[in-house]
Amino acid sequence: MYDAIIILGATATGKTSISISLAKALNTEIINADSMYIYKELSIGTAKPTAAEMDGVKHHLIDVARPEEDFNVVDYRNLAKDTINNFKSRGILPIIVGGTGFYIDSLVKDYSYGNAIHNDDIRKQLNTELEKHGKEYIHNKLRALNPEAADRLHINDTVRVIRALEIAMQNQDTSNSLQNSEVPIINNPLFIGLTMDRSVLYSRINQRVDIMIQDGLLEEVQGLLSRNITPDNSQSMKGIGYKEIVDYLTGSISLDEAIEKIKQHTRNYAKRQITWFKRNPDIHWFNPLEDKNIIDNIIKLYNS
Repeated sequence: MYDAIIILGATATGKTSISISLAKALNTEIINADSMYIYKELSIGTAKPTAAEMDGVKHHLIDVARPEEDFNVVDYRNLAKDTINNFKSRGILPIIVGGTGFYIDSLVKDYSYGNAIHNDDIRKQLNTELEKHGKEYIHNKLRALNPEAADRLHINDTVRVIRALEIAMQNQDTSNSLQNSEVPIINNPLFIGLTMDRSVLYSRINQRVDIMIQDGLLEEVQGLLSRNITPDNSQSMKGIGYKEIVDYLTGSISLDEAIEKIKQHTRNYAKRQITWFKRNPDIHWFNPLEDKNIIDNIIKLYNS
């Protein structure tokens, strides 16, 4: 018997609407697995579901961190573990929804992200490589091991890049992973992936960005900057949609350039998400634009 349903896919594939319909059909609630939904006050640029879109379905792990806080996969895993245990105690099925593959992996893998302790030898090695090869080399090294973290962390934020690499390298080390192993939080998930033709997806991404601008993304970013929440001191403001608008507001680029960069960076991010998820052979893929009975079909899979 499946102990959770995990709905995943690239940005703009319709995860929010499908998951809400499924949660209503199964009389349950949703646990977020999107790294940007974590932050309060970052709503428009993250396409965070509104109260109206949630349609009465309770969502967990949304707005759990202030925008100036650092928040990583260890924090997420710890919060998610408590939330999933609460679901179990109430006898309801967790539906985990999001596009952050690293967050999802932290729930289903048999090694611990939380036990990635400080390793002075690794850190010394990485700082030596930084001095010898430069920050681009270090950032690319992180992208090879953890593209999600590389997307979140700016190339100039070398302290956090090295810390993320330190964690990733420890988790990649088989001996260390076994030493720090924990049982997965979710043991038998039903993976549901949402996909569609690439050109259609890119068109949806472009349209979504235009809607963000219309809905007030500039004002959202201005409000954060007015409180000295900037890409220089806040991880959240390095997210796609925010860093580009900051560049516009500080005079580095035009508004048209900022909008086009958001679209381009989001399309690139979607490609990386697809690559990440395609590595998992257990995902059942659906095209929500073509499968008119998608909710019924997911429920059939769950009951099979």
